[in-house]
Amino acid sequence: MKKILSIVFLCTMLVLSACSSSSKSSSGADNQGIVEPKDLVVALGAEPTILDPQDSNDSLSNNATELLFDKLVTLDKDGKIVAQLAKEWSTSADGKKITFKLREGVKFQDDTPLNAEAVKFTFDRVLNKDNKLNRYSFYSEFIDKVNVDSEYQISFDLKFPFGPALTYFAQAAGAIHSPKNVKEQGKNLGKAPVGAGPFKLKEWVPGTKIVFEANPNYWGGKPKVKTITFKPVPENSARAIMLETGEADVISPVVPTDVERLKGNDKVNVLVSPSSRSLEFPMNMTKAPFNDVRVRQALNYAVDKETIVKKILNGYGKVAEAAFAEPVWGYSSVGAYPYDPEKAKKLLAEAGVAPGTKIMLWTPEGRYLMDRQIAEFVQGNLQAVGLNVEFKKFEWGTYKGITTNPKKDGYDIILDSWGASTGDADWAARPNFATTGSSNLSGITNADLDALLDKGMKTANPDERKKTYNDALKIIKEQAPWIFVLDNKQITGVRKNVEGVYTWTNERLILRDALKK
Repeated sequence: MKKILSIVFLCTMLVLSACSSSSKSSSGADNQGIVEPKDLVVALGAEPTILDPQDSNDSLSNNATELLFDKLVTLDKDGKIVAQLAKEWSTSADGKKITFKLREGVKFQDDTPLNAEAVKFTFDRVLNKDNKLNRYSFYSEFIDKVNVDSEYQISFDLKFPFGPALTYFAQAAGAIHSPKNVKEQGKNLGKAPVGAGPFKLKEWVPGTKIVFEANPNYWGGKPKVKTITFKPVPENSARAIMLETGEADVISPVVPTDVERLKGNDKVNVLVSPSSRSLEFPMNMTKAPFNDVRVRQALNYAVDKETIVKKILNGYGKVAEAAFAEPVWGYSSVGAYPYDPEKAKKLLAEAGVAPGTKIMLWTPEGRYLMDRQIAEFVQGNLQAVGLNVEFKKFEWGTYKGITTNPKKDGYDIILDSWGASTGDADWAARPNFATTGSSNLSGITNADLDALLDKGMKTANPDERKKTYNDALKIIKEQAPWIFVLDNKQITGVRKNVEGVYTWTNERLILRDALKK
């Protein structure tokens, strides 16, 4: 009897042990070593402003919408155009029609079908001027008409052959909305989006966090993390500490002064990559004294850009030699304004600007790499040539609202940064320097420049386009609507137990393939 009881006890313990092992496997990893999806925390310098891709023009918002939405085409890790919702596409012989064949059976996160009608609805919405969406001019300049050819085929009639068209469809603004959700949400759409991407919006607590949860029905396969949480952390040192302690899995941007310390942490990787982003200070040309080209040129001579790059950015940047950054297609160097404070003083005197003239300098804090620190340095440079510079810093959301139109907002000099999200010179130059440009923060108006930018947009030949943009860059330099400062590098911090995080040169932080071990 004792032997029988011992055998029964042993068998019972073996069963319990097996159950425990099975339970542990299902909550941690299975026999193939697949880890159960975890939560990913991302600390950013500021938070997105809106989650409607057609009404957004800031990269933080686009980082979020890249999780929520899919597009007809997108970019791979190397920045090359690849299929997404469209499985194939073709361009007509005259270059004035692009046709996309869609994947079949794809559904939005609200379980409605994604078909050609949904694509047409999305683009017709942004092309309707009455909707006053931020990306109206982005597409209206070259798209004439959107056609539903069949349930899963859509075509676009173009106003002219447009060489970089596919890069425009691959930009975040090309994201396809659920028509049902757009109709239901109305003006609330930017806070309650529905796309067909790998993540859904779970929660948005303004100023605190945005939480995205995995879309289990994503056509491309269920994501490898359970949730992704964006946290706005404007203080640079706070972001770095969060990465070091594991409170954050990814941080962006990493400030150059933290790079070496983070590289010495065996739990952290620091990713440094090229960027199509430039940093500059638009001057309000619609008001005195900035309506005088001599003043604008003087302020360019007044700023010590080499020291900004070497001392403030620790070399993680490059003095700007053109109005847009070197990685942008169509870039050519037209030369930087050298640091020459004496020449700056002379030009100011010639323009009749008296010593002690008061001007305003505004900046966000935490949105761009070392933005406040750079703005403070520029303040010192401008004061050194005799100006009385009133300095103000703002939270990003507030700043965006008061720096959209030079005439309406009445600012003097503002810190701004432009990342050419398409990677093409057209979108690097036309929004900023065309008279009717959607981001013409200086208020520049120049007929010769307008003609060149229009020609560059409507010319298909690459060599001719490059020549056109070189001519345009020379005019922009001479007119000096901005204080041209630097081309950025992207610096991102990632915990070593996180894989699949990378950036595009257009400053998109791509997280949809992230895996946390």
